[in-house]
Amino acid sequence: MSRVFLAEEIELGRKVVIKVLPPDMSAGVNKERFQREIKLAASLQHPHVVPLLTAGQVDGDLLYYVMPYIEGESLRAKLAREGELPVSETVRILREVVDALSYAHQHEVVHRDIKPDNVMITGNHAVVTDFGVAKAVSASSAGTHSSLTSLGVALGTPSYMSPEQAAADPHVDHRADIYAVGALAYEMLTGRPPFLKQTPQQVLAAHVTEAPEPVTSHRNSVPPALNELVMRCLAKRAADRWQTADELRVQFETMSTPQSGGVTPTGTEPTEAVASSSMLRNHSVRVAALFGLAAAVTLVIVYALMIALGLPDWVFVGAIALLAVGLPIILVTGKHERAREVAATTGLHHATPTGMQKHFTWRKSILGGAVAFTGLTVVAGGYMTSRAIGIGPGATLMSAGVLDQEEELILAEFENRTPDSTLGTTVTELMRVSLSQSAAIRVLDPARVSESLERMQRDPASRVDEGTALEIAERDGFKAVLSGGVAPLGNGYIISVRLVAANGEILVAKQMSASSPDDLIDTVDELTDGLRKRIGESLRSIRRTIPLDLVTTGSMQALRLFTQASMAEVAGDDDRAVDLLEEAVTVDSNFAMAYRKIGTILSNTGQRATTSTGSCDEGVRSAPPPHRLGAGLRHRGVSLVGHR
Repeated sequence: MSRVFLAEEIELGRKVVIKVLPPDMSAGVNKERFQREIKLAASLQHPHVVPLLTAGQVDGDLLYYVMPYIEGESLRAKLAREGELPVSETVRILREVVDALSYAHQHEVVHRDIKPDNVMITGNHAVVTDFGVAKAVSASSAGTHSSLTSLGVALGTPSYMSPEQAAADPHVDHRADIYAVGALAYEMLTGRPPFLKQTPQQVLAAHVTEAPEPVTSHRNSVPPALNELVMRCLAKRAADRWQTADELRVQFETMSTPQSGGVTPTGTEPTEAVASSSMLRNHSVRVAALFGLAAAVTLVIVYALMIALGLPDWVFVGAIALLAVGLPIILVTGKHERAREVAATTGLHHATPTGMQKHFTWRKSILGGAVAFTGLTVVAGGYMTSRAIGIGPGATLMSAGVLDQEEELILAEFENRTPDSTLGTTVTELMRVSLSQSAAIRVLDPARVSESLERMQRDPASRVDEGTALEIAERDGFKAVLSGGVAPLGNGYIISVRLVAANGEILVAKQMSASSPDDLIDTVDELTDGLRKRIGESLRSIRRTIPLDLVTTGSMQALRLFTQASMAEVAGDDDRAVDLLEEAVTVDSNFAMAYRKIGTILSNTGQRATTSTGSCDEGVRSAPPPHRLGAGLRHRGVSLVGHR
């Protein structure tokens, strides 16, 4: 903006600096307006402001102004020599620069060109030059036929210009100087301005459109409070920056006072400001630990209530989901609250929260969690009410009046579409065993089914499919029939189950897949649990059910032998039934139901046998001794009252 000359004022014998506007710029300036603006700038008298001594024009064209010569060097020269400056020195220089700006702004003088070249370092102090010159040139050129814009002259320096200056906003105010201080501080701390581009135009565009990287991304030793202060200066919107230089000056004064939580010099052991960051990290760990403890207690309580009140499983899953969502919210809230606490304790400023940040407070987070769990409670309560009264999504067959408590159902043999001829009967037997533990329904005993077949003048040992079961139900007054099927699916099976009313209406239909034969027992377990829930059995009762692999066996081979034995028993071939059962307990020595069935058959037929360890009055041929049989039964949750 000017040509600079070192001169000597002869009358006073002192050195001065004369700055002359270039001819092309002087030609576009209103001389009288320029003189008025310079006069306003010359009124500034402050320890950190280099004063204007005089101003004038030569030959009616060249405009000049005179300033004292400052012994020392420019901040630009210092940065060129040293690069990054120590944090403590940066804070001290910026405090003095901002002090000068605060004074000038109070006198309605905006600098508009704060940069390292306009900050002089003399002794241990910083002084700012060229106050009001940019404003004088800009204001006195407005409206002239050869404006500065048309001449291609930029009023300001691209690397330090605020977005509103870069966009040629006519309403630039003192907050443009705040932005420039942020850019100046950025370079002092990192050794580079906020934006590095190839052309001045790209730099100006970056000031308008791009967010600068945090100072700490280039120099992690910069205290978070100082990083936050600089980044707030560089806010795109003037309203988001520090609003006055005096407000900013207070922040730098606080930082330069160690006992107030200020910034310690680079190269020394950091105390207050860096400790604040450490406190924030430690606080986050404590918050996470406390949240984990509270979450564990909450889940224990929810699980206990779920078991005690018979609530559905999704209540516990919902509690886990709410806590998972709550963890990041609590961590962010803890971070913001701790930052506010540190600011209140140390005097460091904490940026005013905006947008969603203002909602991250302990009060709102705890209230939000309470509302979320209240919502879960309301939904669970609504579901249980619906389940009890038989209306809505929780309605069951019992609550809706379709079935009664301890209703007797006829179990039809499952249709078998697999190559394994025994699989249909095996699954049917598994369903019978599993449903025998139900407190809400009763599966009709095979003997009573055989009696019904006899009354219908049919073979009592004939297969009872769904059609036959429905005939029995209609004839003898049973309300429903349970049937299903087994179909192959890859290496596993699809098992379907239907609860059919006596009139043929399907009340419940479910199906599940077993990926392999080994998963068949677990799949039947899950199917019967779902069926019992839909019928209306208490969830507490269902949860008390012993898994099928403990009630029966985990071996499919032993289970098939047990099924064949049951078929032989129904057909009246007790000897074959016992042989098959003994083979089953050989495969699985802990097959308690097989032991019990052996004892039942032998007891009913009055047979005598010897064990492999010697003789018994009445026992099982080649079966384990009574003490082993009892141990096996107790292992499976069955009490052996006596033996033969």
